[in-house]
Amino acid sequence: MPALSVIDLAMFMLESRERPFNIGPLVMLAPPRGFKGNFADKLVARMLERPMGQPWNQKFVAPRLGVPRLDIIQDADPRPQVHRLTLDAPGTQAQLFEKMCEIHATPLDRSQLLWELYVIDGVNDGKGGSKVALYGKVHHGIIDGRTFVRAVANWFTTDPKDREARAMWEGGAKAPHPARARASLGQQFGAALKGTVGLTKTAASLYRMLGRQAMTTLGLGAGLGSDSLQFPGFKVPKAFAGVASANRSFAHCKLPLSQMKAVGKAHGGTVNDVLLATLDMGMVRYLAAYGDKPGRPLVADMPIALSGATGGNQIALMQFPLGAPGVSPLDRLAQICKETAKLKAVLKRETIDTVMLYTALVHGVPAMVEVLGRKRGLAISNLMVSNPFGLLERRYLMGAEVELVLPVSVVAAGQMLNVTAVTLADSMQVGFVAIPNAVRHVDKLAAYTAEAFEELKQAAWQAEQPDPQPARKRTRKAAVKATQPTTPDSACTAVATVKGPGREAPSAPSAAPRKRRASMA
Repeated sequence: MPALSVIDLAMFMLESRERPFNIGPLVMLAPPRGFKGNFADKLVARMLERPMGQPWNQKFVAPRLGVPRLDIIQDADPRPQVHRLTLDAPGTQAQLFEKMCEIHATPLDRSQLLWELYVIDGVNDGKGGSKVALYGKVHHGIIDGRTFVRAVANWFTTDPKDREARAMWEGGAKAPHPARARASLGQQFGAALKGTVGLTKTAASLYRMLGRQAMTTLGLGAGLGSDSLQFPGFKVPKAFAGVASANRSFAHCKLPLSQMKAVGKAHGGTVNDVLLATLDMGMVRYLAAYGDKPGRPLVADMPIALSGATGGNQIALMQFPLGAPGVSPLDRLAQICKETAKLKAVLKRETIDTVMLYTALVHGVPAMVEVLGRKRGLAISNLMVSNPFGLLERRYLMGAEVELVLPVSVVAAGQMLNVTAVTLADSMQVGFVAIPNAVRHVDKLAAYTAEAFEELKQAAWQAEQPDPQPARKRTRKAAVKATQPTTPDSACTAVATVKGPGREAPSAPSAAPRKRRASMA
């Protein structure tokens, strides 16, 4: 029986209609030239022939008496989970995003397997051709982002001549369901005693960790070292504030991976540090454009992989400030490098059980506040940022090139914006998922982020060059023009219309897709 970690269990217990815990990739395929027949139909038929492995063959069971668990379903059938959609003309990317948002915002049926796959054709590429999109929707309680990236890597091949159609749900080889031996009374007592002792130690470590953070936040942490974090929820600017809602909007942008690596290497940071600095600059631009200039650093919430943890989610979620208001791009990067170094020091000092319990507690409080009816809730950060790495080479599925792999993640209680990045070959693909009443123009945020990296890259280049004469002062007209965002081709947005509590006014509806259940060929 698969183990549920404290974080896994929290994701099931704290899920609501406004806060579904769905994650998954939105993949864009370019069918091979000269393909005979309907590529999407043949892909579905061939994928349905593939076996199912863990965690895709698991069901959530919540007995009235006892601890919730995951049960493995032997010989599970993928057909009820796979759906075929066709977009009506013109089949724009905005239509695709809107339909994806609508699906993403709907909680999964827990009486079924905890995932769905949508195969969508009729997507116009704007050049007279047609693409096929795949959207995989999985409950976050059974899989974390990094494990999902590994599953996607196994789904797609690096060989363009490989015509095999693998499936998202294959996982590992199926294993027989292990029989559970009945423990003696002495063994049960010993296990309970060991668990109680372990929990007591973990709770004590958690109190010490929170105490260090409280002292640091109050300015009394001089003797605690330089690696203490701020107490969660304090000093969070009121940026991207809104009301919990089932509606979602989505946008994305691409960043050049090789250039991000070069900037990080030249200034003592990682690709993740460069991503954080870029997002920070983009958010500051976005907020300033709408008259909001926070007086303190924005706060990020970031999942960090834990080696040796058990369960579907082997992560801790930690909060930390980004760059101070008004600093230069390189100073912002340096400040962020310092904060991420603190995170690494904390994770090195604390035990896995401590940081996982910390994660469940910190994120459980705002979720419970919303469950009790306060839809504005408690902000523990301004956004969630995740970078679970990705695919380092070009990828293919049944001969079709994978052109996009866009991460679509959870907007959890305590925040209104999630930004997740994965790599595909030479680009970093950044997905923005937001609650629209808090981030009203998520497409512009994506555009500002793409521009922000160009500014950071230029600052890094200039730092390596001699400065023969001071730069000429720009006129006010030129300065204003320079701050206007230009929307790149890779940025788009759509607002899903989903019935439920906290419903907002929908955007103009696009053509509804025709839906039919997938069947065996």
